[in-house]
Amino acid sequence: MAPPSQEVLFSLQIPAHKSPAAPSPGGTITVSRLSLTPSLPRDATAFQSMSSNPAHGRARPRHGDQPPPPPIYLLTHHSPPDNRLTPPFLQTYLHALLRLQHGDYPYGILLTTSSITKFFSNGLDLATFQPSDKPRYLYPLWRKLLTYPMPTCAVINGHGFAGGLMLSMFHDFRIMNPHRGWLCLNELEFDAELAPAMASIFKAKLTNSTFRSLLLEARRFTSLQALEYGLVDGLGGLEEAVNVMTDVEGGHGRAGMVVSVRGRGTVYGKLKEEMYKDVLTQLEMSELEETQIVERRMLDRVMRDKEEKILIERLGGVEKAKL
Repeated sequence: MAPPSQEVLFSLQIPAHKSPAAPSPGGTITVSRLSLTPSLPRDATAFQSMSSNPAHGRARPRHGDQPPPPPIYLLTHHSPPDNRLTPPFLQTYLHALLRLQHGDYPYGILLTTSSITKFFSNGLDLATFQPSDKPRYLYPLWRKLLTYPMPTCAVINGHGFAGGLMLSMFHDFRIMNPHRGWLCLNELEFDAELAPAMASIFKAKLTNSTFRSLLLEARRFTSLQALEYGLVDGLGGLEEAVNVMTDVEGGHGRAGMVVSVRGRGTVYGKLKEEMYKDVLTQLEMSELEETQIVERRMLDRVMRDKEEKILIERLGGVEKAKL
């Protein structure tokens, strides 16, 4: 297959984000459509002759009679310096997914990647990320990715730490750069807890021993290790991801996803909802609980302010009485 060319469909601006730890000038989320030029397999002539030879039993479709490949879209995120998952980033990412899903675009296959070569994403910006940001920005994006009606594949071009790794895990498949990058849950290193909604995706997709190495050892997985332990489905870049997702030469395996594209994704999305219903339940419960916690804290703050005001007034009355 020749390298795919890209036709930009739309680009959304990520607003600037102020942070003492990782300030970002903003960035872009760009969605393109890839144009593929598949080549015939080496034995194409033999394939065509066999398909029409009665000696080989029931006639098989000729290579030229195969249905065209589904549209392939590429979502590229770019938010210097390291693609931190800030509220503006998360909100813009979600808006891009919604626009592609509900816009005038045929259903197809969605690849996502970063244009910053060193980082797929360096995770949440903990210096400014508030508890209320999870149910408002983070969980809605994860829920949309997990149930997206198109097949999704994260093309991990560089490091994926903590929330960056989580972002990739909410895709259906993952392809990792064989020459650059680590995958890691380093919450242990900066003394951060792992919320139930965050843990649930790893429980659903990894073995217990792999999850233990990630979480309790803060192990950094190279690309080869990530493939061995099931964190990723293959190694390579954009071209390899296209081959894995379409299987244009093999004619089997994941090429079955083309069927879901013909159905405008309704069945595919519902199948994922059933497959990951436990993860979705955790997302919904965490979203509700954390929203309630934030509201309770706000109410407590208001009550404390009132109590302090009453106490100050009483103390003021006592002081006046002394005079």
